[in-house]
Amino acid sequence: MKKILARAAVYLFVFVLTGFVVFCTNIFYGGPRAAILMYHSVGAPNGQTTCLDVSEQDFARQMAFLHARGFRVIRLTDLAALLRRGEKAGAGTVVITFDDGYDNNYTKAFPILKKYGFPATIFVIAGRLGKDYDVAKGVPGRIVTPQMMQEMVASGLVDIGSHTTSHYYLPEVRDASLLWEELRGSKIFLEAVVGAPVASLSYPLGGYRRSTEEMARRAGYEAAVTTSKKDGGSDTDLFALRRIRISKSSRHMFIFFLEASGYYPHLKGLSR
Repeated sequence: MKKILARAAVYLFVFVLTGFVVFCTNIFYGGPRAAILMYHSVGAPNGQTTCLDVSEQDFARQMAFLHARGFRVIRLTDLAALLRRGEKAGAGTVVITFDDGYDNNYTKAFPILKKYGFPATIFVIAGRLGKDYDVAKGVPGRIVTPQMMQEMVASGLVDIGSHTTSHYYLPEVRDASLLWEELRGSKIFLEAVVGAPVASLSYPLGGYRRSTEEMARRAGYEAAVTTSKKDGGSDTDLFALRRIRISKSSRHMFIFFLEASGYYPHLKGLSR
């Protein structure tokens, strides 16, 4: 009985706290912003689970949830266009992104995206196409091939973005010519591979400086996304757009609902 009461108390607390966050967000922030979801590997790479993968089953449930609940899933470039015009995406708007470009984004996630007609952006490490890259330390995952990218782009649902050439932590790159090659060089290379514009950038490990943002603009990108813990990114800065990392805890659909709702950053801020 005590366990039941304790669990009920926790649920009541979360419900009240969520209601408070929704109220404050609507009053003081003009409502929720679009939720940019960040995935990495879909399925355990080489049978080894990591903190950066979600199972194929969980990903399928999450996409089914977005579809059933009427979430509006849009392209990252469409969100950038809205923000550039000074408009808000509105409640229930979601952007789906993947970092690194693992081949299971093609073999497992892509068929599910096609099922629901959901667009997504896959940020690919340009210098690792068809090769292994560590999802986590000592756990390699294979990066997509050019043919996989071409097929996904041809579907009209998937955009390819750059995750730079080498996945360096950009704040530590002091050589301007090397930084330019990581940003501009990867963009040109990927555009040649897929035969389509590469309009967006994902900073490796979420790391960036203001000078990195400026160089990304000069390199021809329309937007860049981050997960920087230092300043958390922004909901409106086109070259530091904040994302929400989807992890194993997101298998609980209430948590996933909060993450996709647009209220999650404010709720998370209260816990700091």
